[in-house]
Amino acid sequence: MVELFVCAICGEPYIGGEAPDDCPFCGAPKNYLKSAEEFVPLWKSGMTDAEKKNVEETVVLEVNATAYYLDVVEANEKYGEENRLFKQFARVEKEHAEIAVKFLGVDLPKFVGEKSRGSVEADMARTKELEADAIAKYEGFLATAENVNVKNFYIALIHAEKGHLEIAGKD
Repeated sequence: MVELFVCAICGEPYIGGEAPDDCPFCGAPKNYLKSAEEFVPLWKSGMTDAEKKNVEETVVLEVNATAYYLDVVEANEKYGEENRLFKQFARVEKEHAEIAVKFLGVDLPKFVGEKSRGSVEADMARTKELEADAIAKYEGFLATAENVNVKNFYIALIHAEKGHLEIAGKD
């Protein structure tokens, strides 16, 4: 039987026989994929000033990562399998930025950020740094968050970024 699921983190719909292990759009774990009737927008909640500042920093991190991964794709189409990986990283990071701006009620900024390092090895090394940095910051943001929706946002982001780091760490 086919069902309509909606991700509680990003709000994107997914149609399938069962929910996937991770949201195909933002990388949130399966437990955040709910039936369409259960969906409530995560970002429609108040935040403390500290949470707002952290979400603003999240936008900066995610915009930079998206721009970087898009530049890697553009500059290095010859990477083959790695190129497809960077395209997916860019899609997920873009989704994270889109969620963060929904929390803030602002427009999505242009994707401007770092440029490709020029080789698959250098770009993978930079990916590991970007993902590890994001995980560390998001764990700190999670530890200080008071709003349960903000906490869930960071739990999901940490999960997705750890997946990216795991994939990028494979040699």
